[in-house]
Amino acid sequence: MIMRRRRLLALSVTACMAASMALAGCGKSGGESKEEGANPDLPTITFTHGYYHDESEWPAAAEMRAIYDEFAEAHKDEFNFVVKADEGGEEGIYNTALNDLSSGEFYDIADFGGWNIVPVASESDAILDLKPYLDEDADFKAGAGVCYDQNLTDGKIYSVREQIEGVGFWYNSALFTQAGAQTPDQWQTWADFNAAVDKLAAAGIMPFGLNAGWPTNILLAGYSQRSEQSRAFYEDGASVENFDDATFKESLAFMQDHVLKKIDSANFGPGGDDDEQYRTDFFDGKTAMLFNGVWDAGGAVDCKAGIENIRPATFPTDEAGKRAALLSGGTGFVVSNKLDEAQTEACIEFIKYMTSPEIAARIIEKGIGMAPGTAVNYDELLSKVETDDAKLLVEACQMCQKADVKALGLGNTFGDAEGEIQGKYAGLMDGSKTPEDVVKELNDFLAASE
Repeated sequence: MIMRRRRLLALSVTACMAASMALAGCGKSGGESKEEGANPDLPTITFTHGYYHDESEWPAAAEMRAIYDEFAEAHKDEFNFVVKADEGGEEGIYNTALNDLSSGEFYDIADFGGWNIVPVASESDAILDLKPYLDEDADFKAGAGVCYDQNLTDGKIYSVREQIEGVGFWYNSALFTQAGAQTPDQWQTWADFNAAVDKLAAAGIMPFGLNAGWPTNILLAGYSQRSEQSRAFYEDGASVENFDDATFKESLAFMQDHVLKKIDSANFGPGGDDDEQYRTDFFDGKTAMLFNGVWDAGGAVDCKAGIENIRPATFPTDEAGKRAALLSGGTGFVVSNKLDEAQTEACIEFIKYMTSPEIAARIIEKGIGMAPGTAVNYDELLSKVETDDAKLLVEACQMCQKADVKALGLGNTFGDAEGEIQGKYAGLMDGSKTPEDVVKELNDFLAASE
């Protein structure tokens, strides 16, 4: 299963125009795209997406294309819905949009797959505010799920997605049993996490593998949801002006004392997209926990640890019994505001379709990922899917959706500061940095960025 992480890329219009000089995109004026065989008497809309991959390379891509084509076929007597894949993927779609915006053009409708075109496109007055359509249709709003609140900026919502990053973690129940440790499904607070880690370590079992990036960010973000006070600081995210906050320093101390110092250097990688040893070690049965999203249900197939031992979990909090998960939507479908009324209605109809309970269930059932909608019948889905990894995915999605606290991921929250934060993990691990040192360095970064 291919993971599609959200990208936070926000450029100014000036940067957009500069980028256009180096990019060779082709402009797309609203509603002017035509397709051979299209009915000239009907409105035409061109939808651009990044699922160009061959089925043998990525089965999910073929399934998504089938979903799009079925919509086009169902509405062929109402409008021409032209579906086009960009072989540059979401990044290619993003770069073309940057180029086109500088000349006043934009896609009719496109899926940006997390690449955040919204700041540039909204500043250019090129895209449609979806909030009025969401507010007038309760089913549509339910289908958008967490995207409604997460993408609300200055009273407007320019994008929703049909998939979100649902993140908790995975554990090997056999290793917990071997260590006599309480399994994560029984934890009431983070004190139970600490106790379980200590028991695992005492039994000679490595609690988890990490690196200076993604999995460690997940755990820091999860721990940051422990209380109202810690959540308040975390939610400020990119607007934080001073990292000298008691709850943030407590989070860093937790990471140093109860996480990073519990593993040896062989289980702490440098980070980066190619550093996935932490996953390999978990599925080989060498570590007890894996901090990664719901999509890693696919990693359990034929793993040495035994798929029957792999279980999903969400994070505890310090509010006994309450659970937390990271659910990140981000930029997905974005619509031009230069379309006529019929074309706009067709685009809205398509986004409603893509966020409907039926398509949401299909996305989960086919192992593509997690849907944002709150109306998905997970119990029914669980009874329908047949393979063990599909069941794991459904269970993981359901746990994330049921979490008492739903927060954005670290990068989605802290923006550019994410890279600075993760650059401090190695120092916390080897003891060359204290939480106070990290706070000072982060504040120096903020000062230099002004």
